[in-house]
Amino acid sequence: MFKRISLSILLAALCASLLTGCGGGGGGSSIINLVVSSDWSHLDRGITGKSMKWSLYDSAETLQRAIALSDNGSLTQQALISNLAKGQYHLKVELYEDPDLGGSVVGVLDEAITLNSSRTYTAVANTDPVSIKVTPQNVTLKTGQSKRFYAAGYNAQKKATFISPGSFAWSTTGGVATVGSDGLLLGTSAGNGTVVASVTGLEGSTSIKVEENQITQSKWTVLVYMNAANDLYTFSETNVNQMETVAGNPDVRFVVQWKQSTDRYSGSTFNGTRRYLVRPDNTSNIVSDLVQDMGTNVDMGSKTTLHDFIEWGKTNYPADRYVLIIWNHGNGWKRGIDQNYPTRGVSYDDETGNSIQTWELAQALGSNHFDIIAWDASLMQMIEVADEIRDQADYVVGSEESPPGEGYPYDLVFQGFRDNPDATTLSLSKGFVDGMLAGYAGSPTKKITQSVLDTSEISNLNAKISALAQVLIDNKSALELLIAQVRTNAKSFSPLSNRVYRDLWDVCDRLQTGSSITEVQSACADVKAAIELAVKWEGHNTTSNGSHGVSIDFSSATTFSGFSDDYVQLRFSNETLWNEWLTVAP
Repeated sequence: MFKRISLSILLAALCASLLTGCGGGGGGSSIINLVVSSDWSHLDRGITGKSMKWSLYDSAETLQRAIALSDNGSLTQQALISNLAKGQYHLKVELYEDPDLGGSVVGVLDEAITLNSSRTYTAVANTDPVSIKVTPQNVTLKTGQSKRFYAAGYNAQKKATFISPGSFAWSTTGGVATVGSDGLLLGTSAGNGTVVASVTGLEGSTSIKVEENQITQSKWTVLVYMNAANDLYTFSETNVNQMETVAGNPDVRFVVQWKQSTDRYSGSTFNGTRRYLVRPDNTSNIVSDLVQDMGTNVDMGSKTTLHDFIEWGKTNYPADRYVLIIWNHGNGWKRGIDQNYPTRGVSYDDETGNSIQTWELAQALGSNHFDIIAWDASLMQMIEVADEIRDQADYVVGSEESPPGEGYPYDLVFQGFRDNPDATTLSLSKGFVDGMLAGYAGSPTKKITQSVLDTSEISNLNAKISALAQVLIDNKSALELLIAQVRTNAKSFSPLSNRVYRDLWDVCDRLQTGSSITEVQSACADVKAAIELAVKWEGHNTTSNGSHGVSIDFSSATTFSGFSDDYVQLRFSNETLWNEWLTVAP
């Protein structure tokens, strides 16, 4: 929220932050200056107000500067915004009814502006609009691409002035695009048309040209479902930058659906959901192509939203092979334990309070098949999760542990894809393991695990687990003490009283060596052998010793009873006897 502070403090802070200082025309031709001017000279009529908030956004809708100017009896106030790069910007000015941004916002003007040289922009309060200007003007875009348009009132002196918030009605002509109530336009078919903004008898428009999108085939498309509408948002820009550094091979395309929420997290760099085609770049800036701005009403915690992204990505960026990465928090197979977000599973959207449950994953993926599905999320490399999607992926990649918030070092993970996209999927999948180990080699206290599961081996692994469950049920009384010891000592992952995730190989190894019952020893050996077939690559650092690539829920019956209704919705529960074992486990 913009705090109410005095004009002198705001201007002093602005001057301190600018390289060239306040006043004057700047320090040379390479520096672009924008002088913003609030004009209070008109008589009280039209929409009246006493202060203005000026917000300047770059072409990616990232806020660059925000300042306030108040009516203090002078005819005008001005402020200098300097050290701006040449390019396209969005200038939004809000008129408040009281000084120092007090009271309500009574008027708004929005305009896309081009800064190729220094200029002054004046916003006039207390005057009537006589025309409407729609920007940007004369836009060309592709089918399936979106573009946001803005509208501003202009008075009889051809100076920008204010319209009541939310007053514009948007429409299009030509049948080539659709437009929402917020001016967000989507090209739908090739041809020429216009986009129109109207209010109280006034109307403005600009021409649009929609060209057919030329769809091309690549060797790999990497679809990244990046839900950063949560406290991980700070790492999302880093990860997109890493993708840009490794996006130099056109045969390996990264396509990202990326959500942030400035309403929930003020430090976020934009508000809403966007689709990007990643472009190669080695700077700290995001230079990727904004293909679609989807607005602020997208729920990334919905299985339908994930499904729509997959369908859109595969349609517009077809490839010989596909990777799907789900980027977010995770909680293994379970709902969340946070009382504020009790429904959390994976892909937490803090703006909506929703997430995707494990038993919804098959529906989210639909009939699509992926060469690799990877979890850039916590605790997801469980047999219960992998079994749910085994028909829709050749390999499932993820971490048994809760990895660092920074997640995958995408530049390291995808080096092999960039350099040798014709290599086998299995060999390239090792990049996830090697990249994680290399990326966090200098952080020995962070818990790093990563593995690659071959889904063609999951049915065999399930059969061995089911056989083990039956043996454990048959020998429950004799194993009671040992089971408790194994639960305590086996490798655990982010353990809590109601989250009892254990490394499956370590559980079986401890049962095998701790029991004298032949059937138990044999069943455990069979599971371990099946794990070795299923886990194609595995790596962990020294803080995660005891990890072998796949975990399982090893709760007691008392703990299990609290979430048994959810567990029975899992495919794994219906295909094995593990549910029956957890129901009676000591």
